[in-house]
Amino acid sequence: MARALKWVLGLAVTAGVLYGIYYGVDRYLLPLFDDDKVQAEAVTTTTSTTVRPSTTTTTIAREDILVAGGKDRYSTAAAVSQYGFPSGVPAVVLAGGGEYADAISAVPLAAALEAPVLLLPPEGVRADIGAELKRLGPSRVFLVGVSRASTVKRQLRDLLEDPEVKDLTGDDPYETATLVAAEMQAELGTVTRVVVAPADSFVEALAAAPLAGAKGWPILLVPPDAVIRKATLKSIEELEVDSALMVGTFAKLSLSEVERLVGTDSFDTAALVIDYAAQNGSSFTHTAIATGDNFPDGLVADAYLSKDGGILLPAQKGQLPPPLLSLFEANLGSIRKLEFLALPGLKKELTSSSALP
Repeated sequence: MARALKWVLGLAVTAGVLYGIYYGVDRYLLPLFDDDKVQAEAVTTTTSTTVRPSTTTTTIAREDILVAGGKDRYSTAAAVSQYGFPSGVPAVVLAGGGEYADAISAVPLAAALEAPVLLLPPEGVRADIGAELKRLGPSRVFLVGVSRASTVKRQLRDLLEDPEVKDLTGDDPYETATLVAAEMQAELGTVTRVVVAPADSFVEALAAAPLAGAKGWPILLVPPDAVIRKATLKSIEELEVDSALMVGTFAKLSLSEVERLVGTDSFDTAALVIDYAAQNGSSFTHTAIATGDNFPDGLVADAYLSKDGGILLPAQKGQLPPPLLSLFEANLGSIRKLEFLALPGLKKELTSSSALP
């Protein structure tokens, strides 16, 4: 009996020691070697891309950066704001985080203001968003597609020192977009063109938003029936523009210049839009990749990409779809800063030596 008891106690002690070793390795040692476990807001590596023209070979350094995601879309937006806007800013755009159509028009406005976009949940300014607002210290705040605006205004006045708060939320996303367009005109003095995108599909507008922001083009929306609302037509008239870039929609619009980009699906359209952007002032020098399975990460990245005419590539199910992968590979030699927003697996796949063309 005593011998059996000693045997059982020996097994228990051995099991305890082995568990302790396992816990220590898993908790403290493995994270040092596992790229997928992000320990900081941004993890940067430097990669050399070799470009071989017909007569010379040039090796160019490129930063590959993994921007860590938060626990949800709202904390991720705050993390992206910290990364893209490390210093204080004069203005911030707060957009409703529930629906794409309520928020997408915020991107070119934010670019006009040189401001980040933060997303708000239905309850308003929660602790992590409030902390980021305090860090940024804006004197002006614009509300776009935000519910319970009166509550949010009160929360902002408790957080910030006498902020100027302007509500640009309409009765629906179409009206909200027109209010934002009018504010852009007031900020910029003139608007030369509008972007028209579908209200029920966000990938196309996410791809177009950095160009729209860099050019000062408001984003207006067209409903699923492809019949442009009267309020939108009135907005175009009041903006005094006679040129439009239409992405992902066959809606009719009578202007002097209408360019239309529509592919076989949303991601094919996004590739057409990005190629168009690269030919019209945008650059692959600063490229970011964010999920295109939902809108929030790409939307908040668009705001800081607009600052230097960057490019956003939307991923699908953790991968770049074929038309976007082709664009990426064709322009890899031009990229100097490549950011992956909460996509550690894709970063590892695309930046490994075997993955490079």
